Amino acid sequence: MMWRDLFLFSIYAGGLRFSDVIEMQYSNYNEAEHKIQKHIRKTGRVHQFKIGKVAIDILEKYKKENANHDDFIFPVIVDKEGYLTSEAKRYFQTAAFNKLANWHLKKMGEKMKLPFDLSFHLSRHSFATNALNNGMRIEHVSKLMDHRDISTTQVYAKIISEELDKAVDNYIF
Repeated sequence: MMWRDLFLFSIYAGGLRFSDVIEMQYSNYNEAEHKIQKHIRKTGRVHQFKIGKVAIDILEKYKKENANHDDFIFPVIVDKEGYLTSEAKRYFQTAAFNKLANWHLKKMGEKMKLPFDLSFHLSRHSFATNALNNGMRIEHVSKLMDHRDISTTQVYAKIISEELDKAVDNYIF
């Protein structure tokens, strides 16, 4: 299922936002180095980073032979010209596709009997929590997630700290 793949891709590609995932073009992926290049509209910065094996495998799954450099990798956006030239179209289509993705993810979560609603934004939370739990420095997590302020990322560190407190309460007498 494509929406599941996009969700997992986000987790293993630095917690990319939904819009970053659906807008990813072949020109944004350096296959030889397994790196993504992301252009941040708000700041004009370019951000480049390696992605994990799961993300690479998902890219391979959606890779088209003879694709143009500026084609989108994932088959979500159908009106490429309109999407790229109209801010309003981009905004409304992104919102509509995000809503559709969240509907599919919620249904998946229900089938798995998750005690919460599964949504695309949880991929960002999952990436951050896993990265911090596995020892990635908070500054690196913050940069990968494109947080303007590290205090935004510190929310995830607080969650981990609360989990540690619970673990101590439950297992150390």
